[in-house]
Amino acid sequence: MYIIIAGGGALGIELVKKFTESKKDVVVIDIHKENCDDLYASYGIEAVCGNATNISVLKAAGIEKADAVIATMRSDADNLAFTVLARSFAIPEIIVRMNNKSYLEAYKTAGVTKVLHVIDTLVDDIVHQVEKPKVQTVAKLGDGAVELFIIRVPENGKIVGKTVSEIASHHELTEESIIAGIFNVKEKDFIVPRGNTKIQGEADLFVITKPDLVERTAKYLLRT
Repeated sequence: MYIIIAGGGALGIELVKKFTESKKDVVVIDIHKENCDDLYASYGIEAVCGNATNISVLKAAGIEKADAVIATMRSDADNLAFTVLARSFAIPEIIVRMNNKSYLEAYKTAGVTKVLHVIDTLVDDIVHQVEKPKVQTVAKLGDGAVELFIIRVPENGKIVGKTVSEIASHHELTEESIIAGIFNVKEKDFIVPRGNTKIQGEADLFVITKPDLVERTAKYLLRT
């Protein structure tokens, strides 16, 4: 995965730490040369010194091959301009740290995938959005002991046609993972499943599990 981070401040640095630990290819764009030099010296990553709202700078950072971009600059105007340019390159995942809530509608209009308010922004939340884009976290329950998330079953998914009981008994799932609800998109019908309920393709599954089991559980349920 190739990720571009616009902004080499405190949040950008924390994201670099996380992504480099998980072996992601990361490039940072920052207008301050000292920040770029520090990032290269500390983490060995490519840091492009320049304005992230300049197309030539974006191309130098490899915007045309990016899988995800993250805007962490202090100015919402700069973040907005950056995301508009990123959308013009058809980047699939665009995440923005919003500083002023008055920019929310503008970000949505620009096609931002995820907007995080500066007060609510946590590094782990941003990393989660980039690494698990097919998993939509709905809520953290029990003081974070478990998560409720939604995934859409692929039309040709391996669990299509199987019952909830059959899925629950698979060795890759644990007793901590529960399919709590199913929304059949085609029929626009929400049900609380029983053991003999069969899974349809293109259905949204509401799943509850422990935070450290989310990735493993989603990987199995999304398998084709």
